Amino acid sequence: MPRKRRSYDAVVRAVERALSAARVDHVFVGGIAVIVFGRLRTTEDVDVLVAFREADVPKLLSELRRRGFQSSEQDLRAALSEGEHCTVDDTRSEYRIDLSSAATASARHALRYRVTVRSRGVDLPIARPEHMVVMKLKFGSEQDIEDAVAIYLRQKDRMDVKLLTGFAGRQGMLSALESLKRRAKELERTQR
Repeated sequence: MPRKRRSYDAVVRAVERALSAARVDHVFVGGIAVIVFGRLRTTEDVDVLVAFREADVPKLLSELRRRGFQSSEQDLRAALSEGEHCTVDDTRSEYRIDLSSAATASARHALRYRVTVRSRGVDLPIARPEHMVVMKLKFGSEQDIEDAVAIYLRQKDRMDVKLLTGFAGRQGMLSALESLKRRAKELERTQR
């Protein structure tokens, strides 16, 4: 009898458990954070920033494999040394994990200011909405802009304005943030 394919929620829980067991600092970003902050949408991956060292690779790989994920030691080491991401395949579903080294200033910001949210039956470290809005604006695809507007509209009353503005400034996104605020205000007006 074929093994039941695991759901997106089960994949997220398995990733969280693997990273916690490997004792590596991490934060979820991307689609899962967008969903947590109030925008329902589909996603095919789990994006996570991980602060790990060369010495962490064997344990990290072991914990991922133990939970049905497939990656190579070489890919993890390359992600670490190049400050890039590697794809970790889930052998039990159609989803994948995009695991990125937390080597950049923006990744360190996500780690420093993360929040813990109970979601999918587990406590998840999630990048704050302020971080997500700015990075979505920076990435700039149509989907990213829609995500940024949705997060802003749903979370603006709970956001730390100083944190949002400061991070936007450091990322060179103050003009884009002001445009987003105008767009959000217009959307609110038309929905009344």
